[in-house]
Amino acid sequence: MKLKWILVVIIIISIVLRTFFLHPTFSDENFYFNVGKTILEGKAPYKDFFFAHPPLQVYALALLFKVFGTSFIIGKMLTLIMSSLCVVLTFLILGELFDEKTALITGLIFLITPAFLAFSTMGHGMWETTVLVLLSTYLLIKNKSFLSGISLVVAIFFRYLAVIYFPFFIVLLYLRKNKSKRFLISFILAFFVLITLILSIFGSDYVNQTISYHVFSKVAVSTPKSQGMQYWGMGYFFLFLSLISGFFAYTKKDKLVLLFSLTPLIADILILLGLKLIFYHYFFISLAFCVIATGRTLTLSRDRIVRIMIPIILFLSIVSNTATLDFYLNPSYAKKYYSIGEFIQNNTSEHDKIFGEPVVTNYVSFVTGRKISSGYLDSYLQHLMFEGENRIIQSLDKEKPKFIIEMENYYMVNPYFRNYIINNYNLKIIVPGTPEYSVYSRVS
Repeated sequence: MKLKWILVVIIIISIVLRTFFLHPTFSDENFYFNVGKTILEGKAPYKDFFFAHPPLQVYALALLFKVFGTSFIIGKMLTLIMSSLCVVLTFLILGELFDEKTALITGLIFLITPAFLAFSTMGHGMWETTVLVLLSTYLLIKNKSFLSGISLVVAIFFRYLAVIYFPFFIVLLYLRKNKSKRFLISFILAFFVLITLILSIFGSDYVNQTISYHVFSKVAVSTPKSQGMQYWGMGYFFLFLSLISGFFAYTKKDKLVLLFSLTPLIADILILLGLKLIFYHYFFISLAFCVIATGRTLTLSRDRIVRIMIPIILFLSIVSNTATLDFYLNPSYAKKYYSIGEFIQNNTSEHDKIFGEPVVTNYVSFVTGRKISSGYLDSYLQHLMFEGENRIIQSLDKEKPKFIIEMENYYMVNPYFRNYIINNYNLKIIVPGTPEYSVYSRVS
């Protein structure tokens, strides 16, 4: 039995088993799923509601919902398949560059990383982006530079973070002794065609919301501890794996492994220094490159210390993240979402509107069909403060959402929103859990 079929069987079993445990989590995917549904209902991002990212992810979701029905499980399945494809593509890349033994070990390492275990069913848009970057890498290795350039451009219009990895492809072309002309031509042409098409559809609002907002917004909002510390909880271990692989590659003068080792280190530094808010899913592409370098180092190194250290670091990365794994994988944490959704469903009509913390509010809107007031699907405090609190409150006061969903003083820390809620709403229910939610009812 060829080694690739062993990995395929393991991945299929993993997908089948995990479908039985799909449930809502404290994740931005609820926002993206609801955006996809809203597009399907005839609304357009950038025009009818604020959207801070390129459009391809949410239009792919809208197409998926069009074909298979608007379903929370369908959205989760897309993510599970995309994350699994990342594992397959790392196998294919290493199979081309090295051998199937290295490819299989690398695939198995990918499957047991805490990031894959915790986030492989979460639709942040970064798994799709990682698939396209890895596909671009595989196509380049197969001497299909023209297609590689196109794949990378498509990745960028899923998430702009993909552009950080552009130098990796230039260096890979050099190391493979491939001419860069076809890659660069296809990249430039595809980028020009896509950006022209997007601008012709969405106009300047697209630039303002996806670029100007991120570049010029001076608003800084602290992230929940579970989010802000994720990189140092998970990435800390893979930082060491990249350093070990990089040192090994340097001593062996293995330029390919050195490239795969250094790329995530440089990319992570750029992300950490360049962004105001940091979430671990920003580092999925780096994780894939780090795993590739680690897998090759583990199979090639004859140094006993290296062969022992890598499994120990992987083990420690899992053990130290058991709380995170429990938070995202344990279905019991989803009960609060079901409870809030049921409460809103039973205490509103289809014409009533809601507003609140974006994770749970978008989930409730998605599963109940209740609209979010003033089209503020992106009700993240950073965005609302950027738009201006007074403007937001005026819009809310005009539409008078029946319920506002608060999360552990998410809005109450802001004096504008605190005064608005206190003066116009009464606390209706408290839903305990991690995090705890409060539902406020509009005063008649």
